[in-house]
Parts: sequence; structure tokens; C-alpha cells
Amino acid sequence: MCAKVWRSRRLGMLVAPLVVLVAAAVAAAAGPQSAGAADPPTCPSSTDLAYSMSVSALTGPKTTDLAMVFAAAPGCAGVTEVTKLQIKTFQANGKLAGVRNETDLMAPGSAAIVALGRVERGLRIEVQAHVQTGRPPRTYVLRGEAVSRLRPDLVVASVQAPLQTITTRPVDVVADVAEVNGDTAGTAHVVLAGLIAPLADPVEVTVPAGGHVAITFPGVALPTATATELRLIVTDAMPAEYDTTNNARSRTVEVTKHELVSSKLLVPSLAGYGFQFNGHLYAPITNPPAATLPDLESKVKALEPQLVRVFYNDNWEANADGLHASDWQQNLASFKDAVELANASGASIVIAYQSTTKAKTNATLWMDRFADVLKDLVVTGALTNVRWATIGNEPNSTNLTLTQYHQLYDALHAALLARGLHDQIGLIGGDLVQLTEGGTSGHRAWFDYMVTNMNDVIDAWSEHIYWNYWDHFRMEERLKDVAYLVRQELPEAARKPTFVMEYGVRGKNACGAETTVTAAYYDDPPACTELRRMSLAGFHKVWFTVVSAQLGFDGASNWDLYWAVYDKTKNNQSYWTIGPPEEGWALYPTYYAFQLLFQTTARGWQVVGIDPWGEDDQATRYDTPHPDQLEQELAAYRGPDGQLTVAGLDTTGSTLVAPNGESSSYSIGGLPPQTTFTLALWNATGDGMNSVAATITTSGAGVARFDVPLQAAFVLTTVPVS
Repeated sequence: MCAKVWRSRRLGMLVAPLVVLVAAAVAAAAGPQSAGAADPPTCPSSTDLAYSMSVSALTGPKTTDLAMVFAAAPGCAGVTEVTKLQIKTFQANGKLAGVRNETDLMAPGSAAIVALGRVERGLRIEVQAHVQTGRPPRTYVLRGEAVSRLRPDLVVASVQAPLQTITTRPVDVVADVAEVNGDTAGTAHVVLAGLIAPLADPVEVTVPAGGHVAITFPGVALPTATATELRLIVTDAMPAEYDTTNNARSRTVEVTKHELVSSKLLVPSLAGYGFQFNGHLYAPITNPPAATLPDLESKVKALEPQLVRVFYNDNWEANADGLHASDWQQNLASFKDAVELANASGASIVIAYQSTTKAKTNATLWMDRFADVLKDLVVTGALTNVRWATIGNEPNSTNLTLTQYHQLYDALHAALLARGLHDQIGLIGGDLVQLTEGGTSGHRAWFDYMVTNMNDVIDAWSEHIYWNYWDHFRMEERLKDVAYLVRQELPEAARKPTFVMEYGVRGKNACGAETTVTAAYYDDPPACTELRRMSLAGFHKVWFTVVSAQLGFDGASNWDLYWAVYDKTKNNQSYWTIGPPEEGWALYPTYYAFQLLFQTTARGWQVVGIDPWGEDDQATRYDTPHPDQLEQELAAYRGPDGQLTVAGLDTTGSTLVAPNGESSSYSIGGLPPQTTFTLALWNATGDGMNSVAATITTSGAGVARFDVPLQAAFVLTTVPVS
């Protein structure tokens, strides 16, 4: 009988609160039965023993529904009809307010409902019901009373969800559902709806009268990067609600593709980004028109590189090979002038002892002489930005042995200590290329040796990375492999700042009828465009810089900045960012790309993480690669006084040599709320230049949204940009 009452939709909404009471009454009326009873019970003649009636009254805004539920003792037929019904309502002072009589009222499922005019909350209602059952029919008179209670009013009192999340991170949504009328409990479904469809399965909740119940929708996926309204709705309430106009509450979550994670520190103190400076700029072998040099120097200083590497070659600058008796002093002066130019541009300077052919034969002699050169730069020349030194350029690709390499570093370390320069100039070990993994010349073999034998004199590590413009995977593979090596394979005590002291993107050696020049050409005959002139080269180099920051590299130096001649192998030089004097020291697109980065970051800043960070983004060994998909790549830089710069690009544009009319939409959370940023673009129109695109103020949730042409790179920064 009780089950039938619950399943009746109309009756259920009215009499649900009485189900438990009726079930108890029925059980009590039935009483215990003898296990051996063979005869069915007979219906008692007394009304009190045969039937009971429970009465409830629920008041809504306009009417009061009076519900009667009849329970029959064992042996008694169920009540299906009320032959006579009298309903008395009373005022608050106890006086009779009205009488209503009904006849022949149907009671399906032993329950009957009468809709009354609105009876105010807390007023008494008396009921007398005549029911007729049995054969022949017998009349039983039942009496009951109720106090009018308000129907339940369920509301979503509050919604808790993050102000902002990323598309790859589901959120928990917590709703506090309250019954606010205070008289009647209610059972309902709570639905979490999005803009188009529900975001989760409905949750059933029973809320006590005047109470609160918290329900959680765990792991709600929000895959679209937009401001998403979460709408919590109460529906299907039983009993029916007093007011259904207040059943919903909304909460907006800013969903973004990316999120700045301030607590994820990738680089504690950035060494910076920059270029190789050719120390032979002022030497006879280069011999540029002297009148043009101030123009070049002003362009170099205006660029403001942060990390500069300069070769010192003991053959050219000290006549170690005996072949430079006529020009070594001019070469040495050129070297010093190039270092002075780097110092004046504000860069931290690395002096690289390029060739070890002579030095390895007498490490103490030649490292003493090198230390004197360094002292002359720092002390005599007051070039205090000289902060690092390395020995050997890509030494694992030469015939220098590891023992000789060790001797050179020990000798230089001792010489710097003797001259009081140890605190001024740190030693970087490596400048390695990969070569054959597992072999004696492979970079892992060299690292193993350096960690075991030279860890006490080396202050930082370095590698060189190059890739072809049609094979960006090589760039990523090398960066990830080196990052894995120095951050995970090396023992904790050997983990030091790590630099890429040479990097660059290569083109073809030959194209059409053009002169063969190493790595010079974009493959577009008959034009045969030199790669260095193209925005494509700048795009790849910015891409490299961003990924190097993501992987925790402390700095990187681009090969190389300006036209000059290193030695007599002129056709090996094709990487310049500033063209030759006959072109008026032309500025190629890479110059502007890095000028924007240099303007909006600084040495000593921190690199902080940006999510999402998936498996394909992580550092991995070369032999277990996880190729990264073409996607938006971002890096974040934080200054000591609250400065913030996010730099990035969409690598889907990595093959574009001209705009294709498409843009990439960015959304970044985790930024300071209500903060004004400048959005500056490189190569927005395909001209390789910089421009200020917009001023963007983040939302209250710390979100910035903007579009960038696919062939362009951007910085979003609090730093003033000119």
C-alpha cells in the first residue's frame, strides 16, 4: 500500500512526508502473527482497531492541499472511497473558521486529497471521514487533525567553484541546497547545466525543513576556453514546492587554455638571452668601413642583449701558432673592443677560449696567459660584465682528450684564484654537441667525466643545439634530452645552471645556381632566399627560447649577431642577425624578435611555470622521445618588483613564410586580476617588425584573452614597451 502511495505522482507530492508514519501505523495495526496460524484474520468491528487515518496539510501561495492516508488492519479491506467527509478549519484564536462537506470522494491507493482555500500556516484543521468497506458494507468513522504547514521551498543557497580553470583541469562544483520555509522537508533533483546541455548527471537530495545539504559534482569537465556559466537548478521537488521561481543559481568560471602557476619556479634567476659577438669585428680580416661602425654599435646597444659570448683564440689573438705575427696585436685589440661593446650593451659576458690545440700541450702556461687576458678585461678595462669563461669550443668534437680538458680547467681555476678573479668569473663546462650516444665522444660520456672529476671547479654547464628549419623535432629532442640529462640523470650535487651557448636554425647549403654557403638557404628556387633574412628564422629562434625556458635552461646565446669574419672559411658564415656594411648593417627579422624579448625580460628575473604541462612537454631522453604536438607555447617571466611578461607563439605557424590570414586565440589565467598589460607583437603583418597591438586589462579572475596572427609571436607584459 505504501509503495502505491509513493509511486502516485500527484499523491506522492502531497503525502510523501507521511509515508514512514503510515508504514509504522500499518505494522502496528497488523500486530504479531503466530507462525502456525492457518486461518486468515478477520476485520475487527471496532473502528479504532480496524482503521487509522493520518492527515497532513501543505499550504502553498494560493491553496492548501489536505491529504488523508488510510491504513487497514489485517483482515480489513483497503479504503478506496470516502462516503462522507467533513473538514473544519479554525482561526488562530481557536474559533471555527469554516466547515466543508464532501461525499463520495475516491481514495485510490488508500489516500485522498482535497484542495482547500488557503489555510494560513500554523492553523488547525479537523477531519471526520466515513469509509465503507466489506460485504455487506460497513461504515467506519475516522477522525484526525493536522496543522497547516508551508510547502517546502528549496533554493540553491550558494555555489562553490573555482573562479578560473584550464580546459584540461576538471573542477569540483559544490552546491548548498537549503529549505527556507522551515516547515516541510523536500526531496528533489539538482541539475548542473551548462550553456547547451547538462554537465553532469542529476543528484537527488533530501533537505530537512529549515536545513541545508551540500552536494558535490566532482570532476566536471569544461573543455571550451571561454567564460562558462554553471547553472545549478532544483527540479522534480517532492512535495511540490511553495515557490519554483527561485530554484536556480549561477556561477561563472573563466576557462582558459593556459594558466600561470606562480608557485612553479623553473629558473630562480635568469642569466638571460643573447647572441654570439664576433671578436674579429674590428680586425683586419673583417675590415669593415670604419665610418659605418658607429651605426652598427648603436644598433647593438639598442638591442640590449642580456647574455653575450665572445671567442678568444690564442692563435689569432696571441700568435700561438706563429702564423699571426703581423696582425695578432690588432686581432687582440679587436677582441677587447668587441668585449667592450658587449659590456656597453649591458650584457653578461662569457669569454670562450676557442681553440685548445696549443693550450693542451702546456695547460698551466696558456691558462695563466688566458687569466691575464681576463684580468686585463675586468680590472684594467673595468669591463665588469665579464662573468664567465669556458675552454674549448665543442671540445668533444675535437681531438682534445678528457684528461687534457680536465688539466685546462684545473689550471684556469687556479689562475683565477691567484688573481682574485674566482668570485668575478665562473667557469662553464661543456659547450658540447651530442655526437654518437654511448661513444667516448658523446656528450653523456663527457658529462660523466666532468661530474666525477671536475665538479668542484665547474660552476655551470653548456651545450650547443642546431636544427634544420624543416625538422623542428630535432630542436625539441635536443632541448629535452639535455634538460633530462642535467636535471634528472646527474646527481643532485652536480645540478648547476645550464646554458645553451650556441643555437640556431639552419637552411640548405645549396640552392639553384647560388654559391654554396653552409646552412644559408630557404629552399625556394629560383629566389633562393637566405634564411637569415626571413621571419621564419626569427620564429624558430623565439620558439627555441620559449621552450628552453619551459625546460628550465638558465640562458641561451644565439649564433650570431652581426656580420664579421672569424677566419678564412667565409662560406661557413650565414647566421647573422645584422647584415653586412654594404647593406647598411641591415636589421633582419630576428633582431626585432629578440629586441621585444630583451625589452620585456631581464637578467635575474624568475621563470615560472605555465600549465597545462603534458607528457609531450616534459624533458625526456633522446631514446625515449615524446614529440610535442604543434600548439601554443608560452613562457612566463617575473621580475623582482612585480613585473610580469608572458611570451609565446603558436607553432602551427612554424612553416609560414607569409601571413595566411589565420590567427590563434589565447586565453591565460593565473594573472593578477584587474591589471593592465600591453600586448606587443612581432611579425604581426609578416614584415618582421614589432608593434603594440592592444592594452589588455585582466578580468576579476585574472584572465586575459587575445588573438595573435599565426605567423607572429607576442609578449603580454606589464613592462612599458616602446
